[in-house]
Amino acid sequence: MSLGTLTCADHFSHLTRQRGLTWLQLYHHPAAYSAWMNMRSLNSLVTDSSAASSSWGSGSRVVNGAVNELPDGRDLRTLYQLLAEAGWKRGLVTTTEITHATPAGFAANTGKRDDAETIATQYLERRVEVLLGGGQKFYDPAKRKDKRDLRAQSRARGYEVMSSLWQLASAPTDKPWLGLFAESHLPFTLDQRADKRKLLTVPTLAAMTRAALSKLQRESHFILQVEGGRVDHACHNCDAAAAMHDQIAFDEALEVCLEFQQREPETLLVITTDHATANPGLNGMGDAYAKSPSLFANLKLVRCSFPEITGRLGKAASVAEIRKIIRDSMGYRVTEEKARAFEPFLKKKGKTAFDGMNSVTAQLGQLLANHTGISWTGGAHTADYVPLLAIGPGTERFRGFLENVEVFRHYLALAEVDYRNPEAPLMAESGPSASAVEDVAAYGQSDTAVLA
Repeated sequence: MSLGTLTCADHFSHLTRQRGLTWLQLYHHPAAYSAWMNMRSLNSLVTDSSAASSSWGSGSRVVNGAVNELPDGRDLRTLYQLLAEAGWKRGLVTTTEITHATPAGFAANTGKRDDAETIATQYLERRVEVLLGGGQKFYDPAKRKDKRDLRAQSRARGYEVMSSLWQLASAPTDKPWLGLFAESHLPFTLDQRADKRKLLTVPTLAAMTRAALSKLQRESHFILQVEGGRVDHACHNCDAAAAMHDQIAFDEALEVCLEFQQREPETLLVITTDHATANPGLNGMGDAYAKSPSLFANLKLVRCSFPEITGRLGKAASVAEIRKIIRDSMGYRVTEEKARAFEPFLKKKGKTAFDGMNSVTAQLGQLLANHTGISWTGGAHTADYVPLLAIGPGTERFRGFLENVEVFRHYLALAEVDYRNPEAPLMAESGPSASAVEDVAAYGQSDTAVLA
């Protein structure tokens, strides 16, 4: 989430909820502390999610693509391992695959973030008490390389294994949880709200957060990581409407956490993002920028995410059909001239001056910018410093300007755990880059089939 995403989501929240984001309202809270944070990785000013999360999960910077592993192959002790030894219970909640980079950074070790099968196995071996998200395919013996049935093995080790909203709602709180609610990532919020089946079977981030807190509140000490991960995916796609809806879904989960923190004031709540992606911004449009508000309001007309739209556009037989699909899906009456300029990208024949915009989703985002006023710097992560906000005991540690690795150290200090991982010196700007280790193209595909 870039600051532009947060800003646009706040405007969109006013349009759709008649109030701003709770995240921003918290800046008025007298007990809240705010900070900026440098999220660079060991080998680049621009981090990928695994290196970013690993900095929080181990207190050491790693190269892009690694999860709590130094370049020489040494594994780092993770935050969740250390806290478990101190008697803490742990939870991971996300709208991505549960094995994805950000949750993995708190609890797993691997040299490659896409080694999801290993990450899933480590979660089981390390007995993370709450696991809620997507990624059923990494637990399925028919799809795992080693043919292990991790769902059955999880049940054998006492886990309550779930695949639907109603199962989550009735899950026993005296057992660890494994909730896998989609084959891959959970649906974009925009698509979920348009599909009654997804709405009835897939829990929202707020629902998963509420359930996790309801279970973990029985413990004397716990740590819970909650990620609105599809904000990042939408921004990789240059998909403003999907990003705004998922940012608001994250805000609804944040409200659940705040309610809990108010009931249990000994709870520390830290709110941040692991990096910025694609930096959307609402542009000045029209004379004296007078058209910006009305164009921004067109976001409400967008009915589905870019993966859903591009799937239809890829089958279009003519420019006229492209225009119709865009009109029906986005409420945008694109001109024939602009539709013809966009058409080559559907056939992977388009050319851009900036290579970072040379994809069908980036060009669809640029096309839609004429309709919403929101444009993008590209489809990749950026090096922005990120905002952080904290409330609760220990907040005085989270102020000013922070290095990402300090978060791990603050958590351990507050938990009275004395440990420090080895570190490697910063490397020259060299591979792998963030884009080389993350399959960004996958986020532009409609791959969110839910489980029955």
